[in-house]
Amino acid sequence: MRKYQQLALLLISCFSIGVLMMYKSENNRLKYVLKYVNFFGRNDAAVLRRLQNGTGIEDEDHLIKSAFSKPLPVWQLIGDSFHAYSAYWKRNELVAGGEAHVIVVGIKGAVVDFRCSFDVGGRSVQGKFRFQRDATEGVVDNNDATFTYYNFFCQVSRNFGEPEYVAFSDTRSTTKRQVKLRLRYVKPANANTNSNAIAKTTIKPHAHVRLPATMCVDLVSFNMSSPFGRNADAMLQFFLFHQALGVEHFLVYNYDELPEKVVRLLERTNLHLYGLPFNFPFQQTNTTTARIRQLMLTDCLLRNVNYAAFTMLLAPNEIVYPNARFASDTNRALQQQLRHYATETSRFELATFAVCFDERKKLLIDNVQYDPEVKPPHATLLYRLELPPAQLLLPTATSVELPLSSGFAHRYVDCQHVGKDGLHDWRNGVREDLMSHINTLRSEVDLLI
Repeated sequence: MRKYQQLALLLISCFSIGVLMMYKSENNRLKYVLKYVNFFGRNDAAVLRRLQNGTGIEDEDHLIKSAFSKPLPVWQLIGDSFHAYSAYWKRNELVAGGEAHVIVVGIKGAVVDFRCSFDVGGRSVQGKFRFQRDATEGVVDNNDATFTYYNFFCQVSRNFGEPEYVAFSDTRSTTKRQVKLRLRYVKPANANTNSNAIAKTTIKPHAHVRLPATMCVDLVSFNMSSPFGRNADAMLQFFLFHQALGVEHFLVYNYDELPEKVVRLLERTNLHLYGLPFNFPFQQTNTTTARIRQLMLTDCLLRNVNYAAFTMLLAPNEIVYPNARFASDTNRALQQQLRHYATETSRFELATFAVCFDERKKLLIDNVQYDPEVKPPHATLLYRLELPPAQLLLPTATSVELPLSSGFAHRYVDCQHVGKDGLHDWRNGVREDLMSHINTLRSEVDLLI
């Protein structure tokens, strides 16, 4: 009889332990759910506030996306010999009026003679036309160029509201037709404004904080048939490395050239791509690359000036490695470091290494050999967007060459013909703390690739 009692007691104990374990498991699940739902004893007013805040964030994201991509730039014919890409409205801060700034290319040697006006609420307001040729005209790649790059301006000296369109008519054209261009608003920046301060912009009431950095991507002049361009992992790493530095918004010129595989993989991340078409109306050659890059840079700066503290125009085979992320909670952020320079300094140049690209390497940063005799086709510049747009675009804008301890850039190239000095290891000139930071970025990208 005693044996049966012991067996019954054992069975009851096992059943009790099973029930206890099941209860503990269900209790943990319930706590997990309550942690995120907080259904019992909730404060409906607090819930409504959270919903309203969430809606505000969604509205802010939508407005930022619209701000970077609208109005969509596209080359369109104005007159008989000129094409316009994008148009920006800049209101004067100290005096009445403002002006439209339009990026234009025209047939080389064509006579510039236009009239301009603004469309404000359906009524036309006459403006005063002026233009500027590209500062490199007659200096860089001019011999074989079939086009000239211009900045068109249409000015008014009184306040009449925010115009929606600027219209141009070529007085020498036989059709005499007006072509309207949708305007994008640019709020003049304050050079004394702290880059972390609230940026009050004209078209995004919910988006109060400026983004630390954005990136403009040049797929116009980049050779997509190169070994780097055909390598999806290499193209992907361009975005992932810069995302690890704090860049989440990428404005891609000639977006259709971005491989579909790369786009699909990037859709799984939290970075944002903005596709900007570039149906350039003239033939592109090696001698016109610098001029086309300059007009892209002008659009990039004007498009970002209200929304980012910093921006850069890079090809996908160019990656920057600063000694800190663009923005963080610590004083080591690049944003904080650059405040030691005068506010008039708008451009920071990074030393650029021509690093040999080896497709067998999983990560780009593992390519360590560079050719010191290969010079980059253009300087790698980081732009601080705190100055008024007109000063940012001046060829004489103040620039500073950053020391190697502050960061550098890699331009991944094919080392088919190595210089007489041979290849060098770029790590030999990098400080230990900077190398440690780069290795941290490497580990983050290695987890994602």
